[in-house]
Amino acid sequence: MGATIMMIEHIMHAVMNIADRVVVLHFGRKIAEGEPEEVASDPEVITAYLGDPEVALKFVRRRGG
Repeated sequence: MGATIMMIEHIMHAVMNIADRVVVLHFGRKIAEGEPEEVASDPEVITAYLGDPEVALKFVRRRGG
């Protein structure tokens, strides 16, 4: 519909389950941007926020089902 909603959140489940596009900032610097699946698999995002690639995949696996 052409609407944009900006959500600032640190709870990854909340973001990954509703967003079509995600931008990740780390200490004020953009480190990733794209679809939730892309962002959750980005090595820099995993290191900065998720710590473990398997944990990252769990966030996006829940989105589909």
